[in-house]
Amino acid sequence: MLEPMRKEARIAFRQLLIYVLVVFVILVFFLPVYWVVITAFKHGSEVFEYRFIFKPTVDNFKSVLTEASFRRYYYNSLVVSSVSTLLALLIGFPLSYALIRFGFRGRENLSFWILSLRMIPPIVVAIPFFLMFKKIGFFDTLTGLILIYTNFNLPFVVWILRGFIENVPVELEEAAMIDGCSRWSALRFVTVPISLVGIVTVAILCFIFVWNEFLFALVLTGVKSRTVTVAVFSFMGFAEISWGLMCAASVLASAPIVVFGIVVRKQLISGLTFGALKE
Repeated sequence: MLEPMRKEARIAFRQLLIYVLVVFVILVFFLPVYWVVITAFKHGSEVFEYRFIFKPTVDNFKSVLTEASFRRYYYNSLVVSSVSTLLALLIGFPLSYALIRFGFRGRENLSFWILSLRMIPPIVVAIPFFLMFKKIGFFDTLTGLILIYTNFNLPFVVWILRGFIENVPVELEEAAMIDGCSRWSALRFVTVPISLVGIVTVAILCFIFVWNEFLFALVLTGVKSRTVTVAVFSFMGFAEISWGLMCAASVLASAPIVVFGIVVRKQLISGLTFGALKE
């Protein structure tokens, strides 16, 4: 009788410990987010007051949204994120397919070289790209940013899609070609539909990476092609930091990607766990 009670007490203590740890982790990760959100609703004089009860205001949001330039930065982020993700997929998928299906010499070296591109810290290549873009006229253009982010996402696309394409039985493609399909048709009607979960997952992650990227957008853009993340930073002036406006801009910049993440969370989880389930 005593032993079962002790066992139940140990289980209850472990559950309590888990709950405490979960609450601690939530507080650590979400406290800065909470601070940013409530600061966005504060008047300027209340920003540094540690009060949980205050009279909220939307003046900061109005000030940010009435700036035509901020709306344009939204548009820039949307265009750059969408087009660079699409280009990375259009280049990355055939490249992944070739690395898996064709046994050419140096295949593994090429795969590692592509992966190594993501190992280089962005700041190392940001300045050379800045000088090149100045020379060829791509500085402060959406085209330049799209090229940079396509290059930035390509290794990620190739290496993630390699795993999904590898899981597609080659016998299915061979059967399709025996039935009269060309290599391209087999790729289109067999490999792509089976790998669709992986393609969607990679597309979602690439879009989020590009939307949140800051360094390249800061170094390689001016006023015309500035993205929304850099626009948030612009509220930090030399003599003064507009905390209320900056927090409101942060909330507005984060809101679309947070909503997008919530909407596609099922597809994202499904894609990220697909390989594990296959094993």
